[in-house]
Amino acid sequence: MTDEVVEEPTVESQEEEVPELTLEEHQQALKRSRWNVFMYLGIAALLFAFALYPFVNTSLEVDQKKVDFETGYLFGAPIAGEDFSDIPADITISVNDIPADTEKIEVFVVEADTCSDFTVADVQEDLYSGKSEFPNWYWMIENPKEGKVYEEEFVLDPGTYCIEVFIDGANQKDVIVDIDIYPTQKPLAALGVICLLMSAFAFIGAQKNGKFVKSLIEPKPESVEQSVLSQTSSERISAGPSGPPTAAGPTGPPAAGPTGPPAAGPTGSPVETAVEPAPEVAPAEQPAIESPVVENQDVYEDQGNGWFFRKLPDGTYDQTVYTVVDGQYAPYVDPNA
Repeated sequence: MTDEVVEEPTVESQEEEVPELTLEEHQQALKRSRWNVFMYLGIAALLFAFALYPFVNTSLEVDQKKVDFETGYLFGAPIAGEDFSDIPADITISVNDIPADTEKIEVFVVEADTCSDFTVADVQEDLYSGKSEFPNWYWMIENPKEGKVYEEEFVLDPGTYCIEVFIDGANQKDVIVDIDIYPTQKPLAALGVICLLMSAFAFIGAQKNGKFVKSLIEPKPESVEQSVLSQTSSERISAGPSGPPTAAGPTGPPAAGPTGPPAAGPTGSPVETAVEPAPEVAPAEQPAIESPVVENQDVYEDQGNGWFFRKLPDGTYDQTVYTVVDGQYAPYVDPNA
C-alpha cells in the first residue's frame, strides 16, 4: 500500500498597490486639514465659553433674618468624596445696609431634597459644631461691614442641595446673595482640551501637506554648490579632443614578404650512431601563475583613416593619438621622429 502525498496549493500573497494621489487630490487633502484646524479651534472655544457659564445661578435679596434656595439636581460624575470631578460653586454676599448689632452672617449648604426637610436642622447643628462632613458646607462671616463684598468658593458632589443664609439682628437689612454653580465646567473643559489637541494634530498634518504640495508646484531651486558641480560635469562631458592629429598616419601597403620556396635539405641516408638513452628526470611541478585580468574601462572612438582617440571613464579625452597594432590600441609613434 502506497502513501499518497497531496500537495497543498500555495497561495502567493500579493501586496495591494496603493494608488498614487494626483496634485488635485493632494490640494483637496490640504484644504480639508486646514478646515479641521479651524473647526476644532471653534469647537474648543464654544466648549470653554459654556464651561465658564453658571448653569445654576440666582440672586437673593435678604431683608429678613433668613433666606433659602433649592438648587435642584446637579449632574456630574458619581464619585463620592472630594476629587477632581466635584462641581465648583461660588457665593458672593454684598452688604449694602445692615443693623449695627449684627455680629455674623452664616451660610449653610446641606444635601437635601428640599429646604423643608426635617433633617436640614440636624445637619446645620452638626456643621456648626464641626461634626458634619463633605459634601455639606458651612461658612460664617464675623462682624460684617456695610459696603463690603464677601466671596467664597466651594465644591459639591452631584445631588440636590438646600442653601440657607442667616443674618442676625432685628432691624431692616439690605444684603444681596449671588449664588453661581457650574455643573458642566469640568466636563466641558476636558472636551475643550481634547479639541485643542485634535486641532494641534490637524495643524501638523496641514503643515506636512502644505510642504508636499509646495514641492510639487514650486520645485526647490538648486544651491550654488550644486549648480557649479552640474555645470562643471556638463562641461567635462561636452569637451572632446582638441583637434585632429598633427602627424600623418601610415601610408601605403606593408613591405613585401619572402619570394620563392625554401632551399633543399641534405641528401643521402643518415649515419646511424649509438646513442645512450638519457636518464629520465621527473619534471618539477611549477605553481600555476594566474595572469591578472585587467579590465579596460577606456573607450576608443574611431576618428577615421585609422586614427583613434581614447575616452576616459570621467568623460574627458586623452590627447594622445592611437592606432591599431597587432589587434591592440597603441599610441602612434612618428617614424620620422
